[in-house]
Amino acid sequence: MQKRFQNELKSSRNPLSTLIMDKVGLNTEATRTIQEIMGGNIFDYSKPISLLKTLIPQVANNRDIILDFFSGSSVTAHAVIDLNAQDNCNRKFIMVQLPEFCDEKSEAYKAAYKTIADIGKERIRRAGEKIIADNADKEGIENLDIGFKVFKLSSSNIKPWDADFNTLENALLSSVDNIKDGRSEDDVLYEILLKYGLDLTVPIEERQIGGKTVYAIGFGALVICLDDAITLDVVEGIGKLKAELEPEIMRVVFKDSGFADDVVKTNAIQILKKHGIDDVKSL
Repeated sequence: MQKRFQNELKSSRNPLSTLIMDKVGLNTEATRTIQEIMGGNIFDYSKPISLLKTLIPQVANNRDIILDFFSGSSVTAHAVIDLNAQDNCNRKFIMVQLPEFCDEKSEAYKAAYKTIADIGKERIRRAGEKIIADNADKEGIENLDIGFKVFKLSSSNIKPWDADFNTLENALLSSVDNIKDGRSEDDVLYEILLKYGLDLTVPIEERQIGGKTVYAIGFGALVICLDDAITLDVVEGIGKLKAELEPEIMRVVFKDSGFADDVVKTNAIQILKKHGIDDVKSL
């Protein structure tokens, strides 16, 4: 669509900001893309992928993070992956979408997509697979990053301390395990990452030490163990990770209820200090 002012009507000069239609496509292109990828008209009024592929290079460098705060069907993520496949760059994306329910009469709902966020997640999965398949002959396409993580906003996984004289006994008993019911280990793990100000896409390596799961994050910059019945052999194994991974600084986090008693906890701190690890916390 072109906009002209009255004093320009006698001039043949086009506005400098006009996007050429044959370059960015029409909404009909967006509809065809959705139908092709999702197997039906799952989402209305999606933006043409060619429009996003035109705009993104104008405002972002080749390693920038592209944020779409009203992501809808996640066409922006689709465009980012496609651009990366074309020029071997490493742009990343963050898609934000409320879990808005689809109309029960809609084709999306009938196809088992309960929310708009569900549509976006599935489109990213299918788009990534299709881009790799369409570029199978391209050198290095196997290294294209089409993975993504899904996070949902929620309250803290840690029970807050809220007690008075009348509720003290119950508060003390519930604080023996201060992780809220129904929260997974992954929930707690990523909350710790947020509290430390770490990128949620930081590399996380899962290891087994003494039968317990230990997460080495950022190549050992942060080590987390959220298991119960932590033994000193497990602590010793964590200490040895510092020599193996050689991070400049290693921080270690345990679950407070993971220690059998304060003696084990005190000894654990001393063992880690022996390995040069002074930043030890429990939650």
